[in-house]
Amino acid sequence: MMDRKRFYLIGIALVSSAFLSIAEEPAGYYDSAVGKSGNALQKALSNLIGDRELGYDNLWEAYRTTDRRDDGKVWDMYSSTTDFVFGSDQCGSYSREGDCYNREHSVPKSWLGGNKYSDAHVVVPTDGYVNNRRSNMPFGEVGSTSYVSNGGFSRVGTCSVAGYSGTVFEPADEYKGDFARIYFYMATRYTTACGGWSGEGSSVFSGSFPYLKDWTREMMLRWHQEDPVSEKEIDRNDAVYQLQGNRNPFIDYPELVNLIFGEQTSTPFIPGATAYIESPATNTTIEVGTVVLGTAQSSATKTVALRGYNLSGNITLSLSGTNAAYFSLSQNTVDGEAINNGVSIDVTYTPTVVGTHTATLVLSGGGLTVSHNVPLSGTAREGFAALSATEINENSFMAQWSAHSQATDYELSVWHVESGTSVEEQILIDETFTAAPDWETSGYTNIENEGLRLASGSDNGSITTPPLDLSGTPATLVVTCSPYRSSDNSHLYISVDGTQVADVNCSAGEVTETITLPIATTTSTVTFLAKEGARVYLKHVVIKKGGDATLELVDGYPCHVGNVLQYKVTGLSEQQEYRYSVKAYNGETLLDESNIVEVSTSLATTEKLTMPDGLYVYAYGGKIYVDGAPADARLYYYSIDGRLCGTRTLHAQRESVMPAKEGIYIVQIVTSSGSFATRVMVH
Repeated sequence: MMDRKRFYLIGIALVSSAFLSIAEEPAGYYDSAVGKSGNALQKALSNLIGDRELGYDNLWEAYRTTDRRDDGKVWDMYSSTTDFVFGSDQCGSYSREGDCYNREHSVPKSWLGGNKYSDAHVVVPTDGYVNNRRSNMPFGEVGSTSYVSNGGFSRVGTCSVAGYSGTVFEPADEYKGDFARIYFYMATRYTTACGGWSGEGSSVFSGSFPYLKDWTREMMLRWHQEDPVSEKEIDRNDAVYQLQGNRNPFIDYPELVNLIFGEQTSTPFIPGATAYIESPATNTTIEVGTVVLGTAQSSATKTVALRGYNLSGNITLSLSGTNAAYFSLSQNTVDGEAINNGVSIDVTYTPTVVGTHTATLVLSGGGLTVSHNVPLSGTAREGFAALSATEINENSFMAQWSAHSQATDYELSVWHVESGTSVEEQILIDETFTAAPDWETSGYTNIENEGLRLASGSDNGSITTPPLDLSGTPATLVVTCSPYRSSDNSHLYISVDGTQVADVNCSAGEVTETITLPIATTTSTVTFLAKEGARVYLKHVVIKKGGDATLELVDGYPCHVGNVLQYKVTGLSEQQEYRYSVKAYNGETLLDESNIVEVSTSLATTEKLTMPDGLYVYAYGGKIYVDGAPADARLYYYSIDGRLCGTRTLHAQRESVMPAKEGIYIVQIVTSSGSFATRVMVH
């Protein structure tokens, strides 16, 4: 039973530590891979991994050393509520979560055909019931949920990652990096043999370098970046090596991931010397903000945290892309050592025309062998619109909006995103344009091999959905489009009831965009328009409501706030996701309704001034330690710029995590009685 006392944390500890190789492999172990790059590097690592396995029956005994928690119980990565005893709690039969643990093939055995299936790096102990609910599904990120384990720790549902539409199993955030590095290991161990795997394995792995399908590879790269190597992985890698005689190289040298599966495939592997950018990630778009032309809110600025490894000299920052002129940077060079330690820059968006605009932030030099490219996006509106929130902290933010010329009052609605709840997903539209649908069209439209062509060289073209119920809560639009010709400056303009809500730039090739539509009426329509000479192929449109996340109005909202252009929203929870929109009124007459703005509250970083007896947070020997926390409390640790670096459930009186690099970290402990934070320093 969790102790119900309130716990407070305080303290700053200093420690010196060096991070070249994160785990202790034998001297010379990776010599055969040094200096190689790309495919040759992966083959060298494949030879190192070899064909070693423990034997299926031997895994039970191996788990006693490879997967033992500090309290002596089984370390289960599928459930946060189990306390399995080695041996006596082996499956067996089960009827619910917590009955027994079994041997889980993180890469399902049914995919492997005749390949062996007792690799201790890959087969891990997990709750038998949750394992059964996963079955042989791929790992993925869930959109519409059909099952969640206790506390929403793991989940099953429809995949929300572009490139795969089947059912997937999503592990907890704190173990996503662990499983990503297992999949990198498997793709490297088997290389070309991956192309012959059956079932859903053929949707995840491929027969050509680097042997993962793009949707999985890009998702796993993100998981690897967001959940760095933990002490648990390091200890497990060492323990498996002692028993099985091989190592997971992506735990020993996390930079190998980018050298094989990322953008640095031409960079040779030099242990501890490879320069790369960890944050921001290349496959995550930075939303700079929403602005309203012709007003005081005609520009937006976003602070971007930069972190890297082994950089030296100056890093050059530049902007590229069709809309690059609308973006600017606070500085164009940054010292590589500063990025190694963590530094921030400002990106400002100042457009001159309405639409959604994109550019690419390019980082080069400083030892990088290839440029690090980060997508940027901003949205420009005219007239009445909700703007990006300001003054965001752990329990409040400032909502703001542009003026409506006739308004005498504004009504503000604020929702809390209940991401852990599950409601039935409602598909309003799911249209693949292989034939002309019975929708209203205008101008030039024609079904062709690539999809529905909108516009010609001399005429606009548009198509409008039948009436849809867009009332109540926001709907989500997922649209795929591509240019008619590479020379066309192709844009797809999207409107709801005649008001433009998005401008999708597809001039560089096929794109899939996800757009939150504004709340409208029970008979609203969505129009897709391309302009003459900027022709577009419309390929696929999905409009849906519900799914994994639901919106719940915050207490006290909607509320009328008077004739003002900003309002402070208070009394919120830290680290939570919110939405807001605004309606303009003249007296009791509704004039207009704005777009919806997303905002997330921050982590509380104020140090508490009281600490109970027996509870300590400190750094020593390159690790962050927590002593005396109640059982099953949750630990989160963040970089000083607020980026989540890792998380775990606490099972013992003393637990520790090892950050990937030196610096100041914010440590948060969440118990049944509240959430409390402090800072520690590792250097």
